[in-house]
Amino acid sequence: MLIIGCGNRERGDDGAGILVAEQLQGLGIEARIHAGDPLALIEFWSGIEKVILIDTVTTGAPAGTVHRWEADQLPPAAVGSSASTHGLDVAQAIELARGLHRLPGQLRIYGIEGKRFRLGEDISPSVRRAVEQVVDQIAAETPVPDRQRALI
Repeated sequence: MLIIGCGNRERGDDGAGILVAEQLQGLGIEARIHAGDPLALIEFWSGIEKVILIDTVTTGAPAGTVHRWEADQLPPAAVGSSASTHGLDVAQAIELARGLHRLPGQLRIYGIEGKRFRLGEDISPSVRRAVEQVVDQIAAETPVPDRQRALI
């Protein structure tokens, strides 16, 4: 399984996916950070059967709302709604991967609704609470590595 936190920590709420990945790493759960071009995700998950992806989205829901989708259940409103600072957002990269038959066997997306995206802004309190919620959800469904079991 591959866990990927996406975003841009310099743009307020857009750093939520990165914060989730960092907190999971602190729990001993392997998670990777992807702050680059969303198209690179297609190569990033190449050959991986199960992927969990975390990113900030803007769908019109209140800030801090946590959405959970499987790749085959992405609502049309989610496509193109990310607050990405790139030319192509994560949802569009997922749709492109689908068209190219390059999706992982199982792709779960946690979208954290954001509201602050200006350069240099802090993550909003509601999004910080959502980050904790997503960390708890992923940690609950992720086996604890053997090296961590000895510490518990």
